[in-house]
Amino acid sequence: MKNYHPLLKGLAALTAATIMLTSCVEEIDQSNRYTFLGETVGSFLENHDEVYSDFNYVLNRSGVMSLLKAYGTYTCFAPTNEALKRFLIEQDSIYQASLLPDSKKIIWTGITSPNLEDLSDSMCTVISNSHVLPATILTTEMEGDVLPARNLNDRYLTMTYGVDDKLQSVLYVNGSEIISSDEEVENGVIHTVSKVLNPSTNTVPTQIKDMPFLSIFSEAMEMTGLEDKMQLYRDESYTDGDKFADKADMGGNSMPYPPSRYYGYTAFCEPDYVFQSMGIFNIDDLYKQCKLWYPEATDPDFKHENNALNKFMAYHLLNYHLLYTRLVFYKMKATVGGISYNSEVHYHTNADRSEYYETMQGTMLKIMIPRSSKVIGYDEDGTERQVKNCIFLNYSHEAVNIADPFHTTVGRKSIPVGVRILDPEEVGNNPERYPNFNQEALNGSIHLIDRPLVYDEDVMAGFVLNGIIRINYDAMVPELTNNHIRWYDGTAGYSMPNGKGFYIPNGYSEHVKFYSEDTRLSYYAPYDGYDENNGDFCICRGEFDFAYRLPRVPKGTYEIRVSWISEPERGIMQFYIDNEITGIPVDARIYATDPRIGYVDDSATEDNGVANDKAMKNRGYLKLPISYKRVVNGGGPARAYNHGLRFVLTTKYLTDDVHWIRIKNVNENEGSYFNHDYVELVPISWLRREDLTIEEKRQ
Repeated sequence: MKNYHPLLKGLAALTAATIMLTSCVEEIDQSNRYTFLGETVGSFLENHDEVYSDFNYVLNRSGVMSLLKAYGTYTCFAPTNEALKRFLIEQDSIYQASLLPDSKKIIWTGITSPNLEDLSDSMCTVISNSHVLPATILTTEMEGDVLPARNLNDRYLTMTYGVDDKLQSVLYVNGSEIISSDEEVENGVIHTVSKVLNPSTNTVPTQIKDMPFLSIFSEAMEMTGLEDKMQLYRDESYTDGDKFADKADMGGNSMPYPPSRYYGYTAFCEPDYVFQSMGIFNIDDLYKQCKLWYPEATDPDFKHENNALNKFMAYHLLNYHLLYTRLVFYKMKATVGGISYNSEVHYHTNADRSEYYETMQGTMLKIMIPRSSKVIGYDEDGTERQVKNCIFLNYSHEAVNIADPFHTTVGRKSIPVGVRILDPEEVGNNPERYPNFNQEALNGSIHLIDRPLVYDEDVMAGFVLNGIIRINYDAMVPELTNNHIRWYDGTAGYSMPNGKGFYIPNGYSEHVKFYSEDTRLSYYAPYDGYDENNGDFCICRGEFDFAYRLPRVPKGTYEIRVSWISEPERGIMQFYIDNEITGIPVDARIYATDPRIGYVDDSATEDNGVANDKAMKNRGYLKLPISYKRVVNGGGPARAYNHGLRFVLTTKYLTDDVHWIRIKNVNENEGSYFNHDYVELVPISWLRREDLTIEEKRQ
């Protein structure tokens, strides 16, 4: 049903039936839908000037109004007059306050007056383009975490959900509540919003500068020169977006090339008050503390990678554009080309969700929702929180202080472990503490954290990464995340055959190397009909020979494993680590029940599969983990699926340098292909522990 705000009572009278105030995210009642025959998005807004006159003024100044009156398909998020007036006052106030003598720097918001008529033409264009998408999207089609099309500023808009004071569901777009929805007209749909949407076209470093509560972090970004490494947006030289690759999918059909090649970044930022709580009030104080955290980083040049301040800051930055709702695979769902997925179908309710990324420091960062935790504690503001409902950086079940989980530190340098990422919805609702908060920049995301983020190899190797490090192949390729290919949910703004996935061309990413011209590598998006981890995977066809760059881990000896689902159509692969052969070729055509592997279901054993695990491991194989589920043929734990396998490639000492995993097809059948799911890097020291339970080893 349409949802109405008191300001829109005049609009409500125009509907075909009286509609009660209700949730904008409920099933829309088709009998109550009203179509304005012959009316366009533009004429609808003009015909309701009492609600949208200020926005209409901006649209006319920018020229976008004429677009909204023309043929096409558009979604318009129209702010009310009250919303636009409030926005101008807020933005002007921020700018004027930054001009005061005691201000550290001028904050340019693009708005220097609270008067509508004083807006520049360029600012009118930015505001207009922020609120218009070149596709018709009803609230019933708004699933997941981002809208299924970019706006005219080439930006994705994020979605979150909440409840109002009457405990009714509310849908937010970029933090703005939709207060009236689904006004369908000839060339699109109008949704009325309570706030002006983020109109920024800033890059990540500029966006950080514009938030006054990040002044210390921003100054450190500038001093270290790291802001210069986060300026790229789009590769204009990439021109293959309209191509299709032949014989690329599992059935030998064509698959589309990625439509674009965007760059992306993520910054995890400590607000000034976090530093101040430690006695850090300026950049000199921070540098002094960084030398204690990184005593071996002795170069005095702030722009050198072996400078202590540079090391500290670089660990906060990624070459991945990670939305808050996509930091891990949790509560994500979508329907693409008639194919649906729901992340919760693939995992047990209390299964931890983790992702691993390499930072600009060249070291690993762990992002985790510890869903298995039963710990409750109090955050820095005294708010009671359940650990399992928070997103953390470098969380460790083993290290957490159960009595005070949100303030856990480890080691002689008291390194914070389990640094919480602040919920942007909570941050946005506290403008006094976080003035001008704007999480999404043109080329990345900005996440606030509650404590200092520090890399300490002893702490990481001893606690945070002391276990099975499971990394999906698609997570190793930043471009798949930055171009909204990984966990694809239809937001690329165009259609594909069956919504399957994308071909990955040679040269698309520096994190993939092709050694043969016949390598046809593709990514399959999540689907509730796939049994792979997360329901997605990569495949390769042809006489392939290619390699992925592994994210760097703490130096040490690791057991390196790979996982796949076996089927008769699969190939025979030779694996390499750093171009060194890891053993004899592996046949992915045989099932786990084959005598060469020796799988026996746990239920058919007297010891819950313990002896069978040892027998399989002696042959180099492991069953799938217990942490995720298979979703077809009755479901159940992945471990019980006798088509799925993990295989031990080798045990190898990994330095803190770059390493590659290479996969070569040695099967002469040109039609064979290889579905590959993830790599596991497991510290030998963890495998040798005698205090681990069977469940911990089977995770």
